[in-house]
Order: sequence, then C-alpha cells, then structure tokens
Amino acid sequence: MALHFDSTVFGTPQPPSNDGGDLVRGRSVSPLVSSRPSVESLSTLHSQSATSPLTTSIRPQNASRSSLSSNTLQRNSTNRPIDSGHQNGRSENSRANMQPKHPALKTNEPISWWWWWEILAIILSLACMCGLVVLLAKIDNLPLQSWWLPIEPNSLVAALITVAKASMMVAVASCIGQLKWRHFTIRPRTLADLQLFDNASRGPWGSALLLWSLSFRVRVLVTFGFALITIVALGMDTSAQQVLTFPLRESPLNNASIVLGVANMYNSKGFLADTTYGSNIWVPNSDLFALEAAIINGAIGPASKPYFTCPEPANRCEWDSFTTLGVCPTFADVTDVAVPTCSPEDNEGNLNCTYSFPGILDFDNSSALVMSYNQENLGGAGPTTMVFQSQFTQSNSAFSARLGSFMAVNVSSNVYPTMTHSGLVPPPVQVYSGTFSWCAQTFRNVTGTQTDVNATSRLSESLTFNSASRSDDGYTDSGQINNTMGAHYYSYVSNSTGLLYNVSEMAVFTLPSYLHTLLSATVKHNIYRDDVGPENQLLEMGFALQHLDLENVITGIAETLTNQIRSSNPGDNYNASTITGKAYFKETYIHVRWGWMSLPLAEVVLTAFLLGLSIAITRKQPLLKDSVTALLISRLYGWSDDELDVSGALTQEKLDDLAEKITTKLEVGDVGRLKFVKG
Repeated sequence: MALHFDSTVFGTPQPPSNDGGDLVRGRSVSPLVSSRPSVESLSTLHSQSATSPLTTSIRPQNASRSSLSSNTLQRNSTNRPIDSGHQNGRSENSRANMQPKHPALKTNEPISWWWWWEILAIILSLACMCGLVVLLAKIDNLPLQSWWLPIEPNSLVAALITVAKASMMVAVASCIGQLKWRHFTIRPRTLADLQLFDNASRGPWGSALLLWSLSFRVRVLVTFGFALITIVALGMDTSAQQVLTFPLRESPLNNASIVLGVANMYNSKGFLADTTYGSNIWVPNSDLFALEAAIINGAIGPASKPYFTCPEPANRCEWDSFTTLGVCPTFADVTDVAVPTCSPEDNEGNLNCTYSFPGILDFDNSSALVMSYNQENLGGAGPTTMVFQSQFTQSNSAFSARLGSFMAVNVSSNVYPTMTHSGLVPPPVQVYSGTFSWCAQTFRNVTGTQTDVNATSRLSESLTFNSASRSDDGYTDSGQINNTMGAHYYSYVSNSTGLLYNVSEMAVFTLPSYLHTLLSATVKHNIYRDDVGPENQLLEMGFALQHLDLENVITGIAETLTNQIRSSNPGDNYNASTITGKAYFKETYIHVRWGWMSLPLAEVVLTAFLLGLSIAITRKQPLLKDSVTALLISRLYGWSDDELDVSGALTQEKLDDLAEKITTKLEVGDVGRLKFVKG
C-alpha cells in the first residue's frame, strides 16, 4: 500500500497522486477510476490537509527518507497519468498550507455600521421612556377632565412602554446573537451551547433555559444580563397598567356663589310694625304664618336651616368662623328641687298644688304653676284631673335680653292621686324649666352640602340691653353702622366684643307673646269627657308637649328662631346679610404611581448599558449577531463521518444529545471563513 505525505512537509512541492487523495478518505480506489478527482474528493482532501497534524508536526529527518519518498512518488507517477487539474488543486492547497498562520478573530474593519440599527433602537426606547417620564410629571395630579388628547392616559402610557419594549428587544436579541459567537471563541464549548444562545435570543423561555443550563458562569455574565432582561420584560406590560390611577379628590369650585346667612340686626317680616301710627301696630302679612309654621316644625324637629347656597357640582362647602345674632335656650330638669305646695281639698274634691323651685325666673313664686287633681280616677264626679301643664311667661323686665321663661309639670304615666286617711295625695311628677334669650352665637368649622349645613362648634354669649339703643340712624361712636329699621328697635351689646345687635321693637314684645300662646298648654285626663277630641282644637300642642322630649322642643324652637333671623327669603329678617364661603367638588384626577415606573426604566437603561458593553467586548470579532447564514456556511473540522452520524430517524432530541458530546471552538480561516474546530 502506498503512503502519501504532503510535499510541503519537505519544502519542495510535488504533485500528489490520486491514490494519495483516496488514502485520505481511508478507502482504496480501483485503477479504473478516472484520474479527474471528484468534488467530494477535493473537498475532503482540502479538509484533511487543513487540519492534518502532519502540517504542523512533521519535519524533514534525513536525505534517505526524502529520497524514498521521491522514488515512491516517481513510481506512482509512471503508473498513473497525472491530471493537470488535480495537480493544480493540490498545489494550491499546498501553497495555502505554507502560508503563515494568523491569530484567530482579528479583523481590520472598524465597528460595523450594522450596530447602528441596535443603537437607533435603544435610542428610540430611551426616548419613549424619557418622553413618558416628562408626560407623567406633567399630568400627575391633573384633573381627568383637563386631559387634552383623544387617547386615554392609560392607553398612551401602554403604547409608549410597548414601543420602548419592542425597540429594546431588538438590541437584546442582536446582542445575545453576537455574544453567542464570542462564547465559542474564548475557549472550547459544547455544541449544545449554540442552541441555548439561539433560544435565548428568541424569548423568555429560551432565556430561562440559558440561565439554568450555564449556571451563571462569570464569562457569560453579559449574556445573563440580557437573558434576565428578556424574562423581566414580561412584567413591563403589567407595570404599564399600574402606573396610573384615577382616584377622587376634593377640588375648589371657582366662580360659584357660596353664601351663608348671618345677622347683626333683626327686623321681623312676620312681626312687622306700622311705624306710621306707632311701634305696636301690626301690619297684616302672610309672613307671620310662615314664621309660626317654622317655629312649630322646630318644636317637633328637625329645625329649619338658615339661608345658604352650596350649588352643584359642589359636594362640600365651608365657611370661616362668624358671629351672628340669635336666640339661645336653657333647659333643666328641676324635679329634685321643685317643692309642691298643696291647698286643702275644696267642696268638689279638688286638690290644687303649686310647683315652684329656687331661682325660678319670670314666674310669680307664690303661684308659679298650679296643678289641679281630683278623684276622677276613683269614679268621682266633677272636673277631670290634670296630667300635664306648661306655660311660657314673658320676661318681667322691659330692658332684659331674656325673652321669657318656660316651665312644665308632667304627671308620671298611668299615675293618679291616691286617697289616704288624711285625704288626697298628689301623684309623682317631673318638673322642667327653661328660658329663651337674645344672644350672640359664634359658629366654627361650618360645613355644608347641597341640602344641609352644620357647625361642629358653637359658642353662645348672652347679650346685655343697651340703654342708648334708640338713637337716630347713622354711625355709632365706634364706627359701627346702625340698621335702617327706624327709631323703633332695641339694641343689645356683647360684653366680650362690644358689638351691637339690634332687634325691632315689635319683635321684642310680640315674639314672646306668641311663644306664650304656643307653649302654654294644659292636658287633663279625659276618661269621662266626650268633648275633647282632635277636631276641637286648632293645634293639639298640649298633647305633643306631654309626650315629646321637652329639651328637644326648647332647643328646636331656639335654633329655628336663630335660623329665621339669619335668613331673608326664605326667612323672617328683612335685614339679614350673608357671608361668602368656599366650595369643593369631587373630581377624578390622574395620580402617577412612580414605583411602577422603576421596572420599565431599569430595563431600558440596563439594556443600553449592556449594549455598549457588548459592542466593546466583541469589537475584534466578525459582526454576525443572530445570522443563520453564518451558521450554514461554517464547517465542523476534526470529526469523522462516523462521529457525526445519528442512527435511525433524525430528531431534535438526537441532535441535542449529539451536540452535548461535541466540544468545539470557533476560529476564522485565512480567507475569513468560520469553522468550528474540534476542541
């Protein structure tokens, strides 16, 4: 069997024989085979000559060996004709083997212009994020109704983040593809890593497999960074949905009339005097009925409200603290200190008991309130026994700020006088006392809605009659303006502030008289009375007072009078005034949750950084990125066909198993062709 050595080993190029090429394939060739080498033979020969250890390990030893080789070649040449084409191919291969080896992966080209696609993509991504940050800063706390674009804010945020994510992933995929080639140039790797990198450039699942398979090796940390970016990018869409919220908040309502009634003078519309003939001549009007109805409604509750406006769309209005003229009540349960004084029974069997207590005002202490009891419940004849009595008495001082006093005696339910050996004994009762006075009321923390107004704090100060109150209209010495009610009014002063409050003279005297009519009532036991019925009374006020909470009645009447004084229409005061307040309404506004922006911002910024790092560390290798064509034209050097054969049907699983067994390193040939050499 003839042996063939590359003639370049001995320094003198010799034409190779056909059987030499055949020996490289490891098979014998029949002499009948054409002397023209096949394409397959030339390719195989070229591969063997490029990677054969003989090209690097064999050196000339002695002349005899050279002579032997020469003789052998001569004999072969005489036995077979030499194909000129084959000879030229072998010579070219020999000359190629004689060229000096260049360091792998060196290139004279600068950074490829093709990186600009990734650079432009990351610039677009950064621009979207910067624009989004500027937009969010501008619309944070902006009312939703002030949004000026036809697209909804959430949709615009999602669109910008989607564009940023898509352009960012362009750079991520290219960098992973480029780092794939670098991975095989550093040192030999299993061919399976090639598939891992390719899958990682395609999406999150491949990136997760890359992280798991390569176990965070130091030399592929940049690739790990891109893999993490690819996985975490799944949360960018969710973050986009969480950036904006649209809560409700109170906002000032401008250009709205927000007023609340107040008064420092009271000229009653119902108790209106005809000043032409005197201060005690009433001018008939329908406003009095409205006032009386308001007072009755206040007695049974709830009290009427003062004049105010809190218009739509306001949901809350507020006013600063203010002081106004009003009516203040007092109320007390004096049962424990009330002492009944009973006279002997008269001829009809009636027992009269007078109830009084220390400190009683405006009542004659000797006959404050008299209750008459008898034996009706025992079947006796005569008038029915009293079960309830109330009375309002006007102040006994013409120059007092007190309108009058109220007193009531209520017999305990289902209790009657009892008969003893000494005579009738009065039943147990509850005794109540109260007053009404002109006062100055200070309201604080006043808030209202479209239907109601309330104050969380109210301070009351009783006024003092001012003896110099009936001067002519004009200004007082302190500069405070008087009202325009004429000369018939009473003036009261606040001892703490010195402010004057004026009340028309007719209201001073007539209002207490009406309260006497309203609140003075007697209820008798009607077990034997057929003439007592609801149709026989204008107002069954006595029965109402008997069963109502009297403290609420007194308080409700006083509050109603105060609100009527503070109001003009509706209301009972010609001279009521108003103060202005502030209104707020519920509006939807845009709130930016900046924490949810951290993920998209970090993703884009980290991608930009890793892109620059990838460009720097791969600048000396061919710029192939995720090119499939580069893989197709790359060759595997150093493996026989048997080592690359797969038994049975070809499947991805079998190829993956084969790739795990192949260790290779990427090199660049002399003419720039890539090849995976056996590692």
